[in-house]
Amino acid sequence: MGISLCIGTISCDNHGPGGHSHEDDSSHAHEVEYPTAAYTAWTDKTEIFVEYPVLAVGKSSRFAAHFSSMKSFKPLTVGRCEVKLVKNDTIAISGHVDAPSSPGIFRPEITPTEPGMQDLVFYIESGSIKDTLTVKNVMVYQSEHDAIHEFAVEGEGNEVSFLKEQAWKIDFAVVPVGRKELPNIIRASGEVLPIESDEESISAATSGIIIFKSSNLIEGQNLSKGSSLFVVNNDKMISSNLTEKYAIVKANFLQSQKNLERSKDLLNKGIISQKEYDQRNRQYEVDLAEYETMTKNYSSGGMTLKAPTSGILKKLHVVNGQYVEEGQSIATISRNKHLLIEAEVSQKYFQDIPKIVSANIKLPWNKSVISIKDYNGKLVPTARTAKDHYIPVLFKIDNKGDIIPGTFLDIYLQTSDVSQELVIPRNALLREYDMYFVYVMVEGESFEKRNVTIGIDDGTNVQVIDGLTENEMVVTRGAYAIKMASMSSSIPAHGHEH
Repeated sequence: MGISLCIGTISCDNHGPGGHSHEDDSSHAHEVEYPTAAYTAWTDKTEIFVEYPVLAVGKSSRFAAHFSSMKSFKPLTVGRCEVKLVKNDTIAISGHVDAPSSPGIFRPEITPTEPGMQDLVFYIESGSIKDTLTVKNVMVYQSEHDAIHEFAVEGEGNEVSFLKEQAWKIDFAVVPVGRKELPNIIRASGEVLPIESDEESISAATSGIIIFKSSNLIEGQNLSKGSSLFVVNNDKMISSNLTEKYAIVKANFLQSQKNLERSKDLLNKGIISQKEYDQRNRQYEVDLAEYETMTKNYSSGGMTLKAPTSGILKKLHVVNGQYVEEGQSIATISRNKHLLIEAEVSQKYFQDIPKIVSANIKLPWNKSVISIKDYNGKLVPTARTAKDHYIPVLFKIDNKGDIIPGTFLDIYLQTSDVSQELVIPRNALLREYDMYFVYVMVEGESFEKRNVTIGIDDGTNVQVIDGLTENEMVVTRGAYAIKMASMSSSIPAHGHEH
């Protein structure tokens, strides 16, 4: 849990250098504004940003406790909030409300009875969320007079004010700066390639004119195994006429069938030998196989060509009505179960290539960087040879249908060299010219622009060399809105009334 403190401004009596009594000049007395305090605390479930009048014995202080979900960063719109003052592990005073006064804002109230340093404990129960957040060492003053004159005032510096009500309306998130193992990264560009062993060719079984079965047949179309795609028609061909060939094959089969049936009777009567019967049986089997082969794909329109496998029609090698030779490739179908990612690695990384173990990839149409592990990606062992001034490194991935061959992409190659580094998500970075910066949440509604020096970048996380410390909260979503707020001429002040 993290805690930060923001102090509301106050105005107090101001005496001259020599000092004088109120009786001497009562007209110089000034109205005193009672001070307010603001704290921020969070757990892995919830964040609280609370504003309230400084605590003093006998003074009723009403809290404006802003509760956000750390999962969605949206306000808790229902629930019960309880606040307690705890001194020496004993509850000194408590108060509660059973619902927010407005979405995300709970207003419990307490009147302290004992002065001194105490813990301020908030308990929130909202739906499935049950959480306790503690602000340590909060001073309860003996009187309002002491609170006004002893409460420390801190300036806001160059902080940008961005209210919770504003953050709740946009896509907003913060995360703590932390340490994480980062592999050494080699940046490269690359391309998605098909795997040739995943492809199958459809070839003409005879010479003739190719006829498309569908006028809508186009490259990239999904095909089902066994679907009829083409017909090769050669009825008007002088040589290799398929109709004539089919008639001959059918006649040979019928004649062999008749001869075999007669041979059975002749064998039983001893008119022919077993050897002669076996010869007629073999001839029948040859003629049957040839007849079945032709019958399987032949119709009155010609020889039908079907998809041998399910997949994508990768390439049409002919046009409708074209003459084709027997054995000529008509089309290529890709089963597309797997794809190759080829990274083009600069030759200067030659010594580091054996250390490459995995990769993250950035697709042109996707803002997020994804790991090849999400696609069951594996490094393909290849000979380390230069190709067009770069060294290719290949990964084989499963094709889930959301990546297509021919796509160019950015690749973050990960090596086996790993180190523990201070990191932030890459989407926390903003850039001005050649400088990177982030917005740090110094308190629930106050943010500070911080220049950072970055190192290793794996596409998802970035090493921070300078500018941040561990557990500081950086904005990962909504930073641009805060930047716009910093440029506004009317920035809301702290201690605002909700």
